[in-house]
Amino acid sequence: MLKKLGLILVIITLYSCDNKKYVTEYYPNGKLKLKVEIDKDSLQIGSYEDFYASGELKSKTTYSNGKISDTFYRFHKNGKVKEKGLEKNNFLNGWWFYYDADGKLKEKSQFLTIKDSLYKNQSYYFNKNGNIKLEPSTFFEIEISDTLRIGKNAARIKNYVTNFNNREANLLSVIIDNENSDNEIKRDTFGNGTLKPFFGVTIYKSGKQKIKGKILEKILTKTKESEDLYNLIIEDHYKYFEIDVFVRDQEKETRLGQKLREEMIADKFN
Repeated sequence: MLKKLGLILVIITLYSCDNKKYVTEYYPNGKLKLKVEIDKDSLQIGSYEDFYASGELKSKTTYSNGKISDTFYRFHKNGKVKEKGLEKNNFLNGWWFYYDADGKLKEKSQFLTIKDSLYKNQSYYFNKNGNIKLEPSTFFEIEISDTLRIGKNAARIKNYVTNFNNREANLLSVIIDNENSDNEIKRDTFGNGTLKPFFGVTIYKSGKQKIKGKILEKILTKTKESEDLYNLIIEDHYKYFEIDVFVRDQEKETRLGQKLREEMIADKFN
């Protein structure tokens, strides 16, 4: 994305309209290529639009103080949305949606910034009928009550679809920073040898809270070195989650919370 506009543009026109300043760039055929609203320091504010050489809108968004502040859209030449999503600090951020030329959703992917790098956390791919293609999709669903109680609560990975298929084994564990009654944070790890482990959530602050954790997938791959020798390669892959919940200042559980706690206890003894 452009932050400041200067002499890098081949053909530039600066003009004011309705007390707004715009920079425009044109194709050799005279068609408008770019139209950007700027402030007195040439920092992008307001609308951003660029166009195909044939004149159709190619992409648009809105800037504030030189940064994208609204959904970024790209379009097919027929005017239908090609992709859309948000950006943060010049990285794709959150869920992005991708469409074919007929306007049908073909992919949605969640992007995070991890250690100053772009990280694709989850992806759903769809066929022409709108059904999820399990390959190469990779995603998860967490079952947890949206209202928790003070103290210990239960949750679980309800569904996990890996894109590391045909391996010797795929094992999941959930890593979460839990809080104790002294407001100290303790990192807990939960796993039961399946792709649907239960995990505990301990919290001692009431009101709106955010639960943060990550899912560790251990991928075991067996490779053959010789007729009688095999190597087992273990790879770690992470998925991250944040869940907004409301914590009641009481011990009473919701029905879902009670159900998950009872299932978690039963799972321990199976």
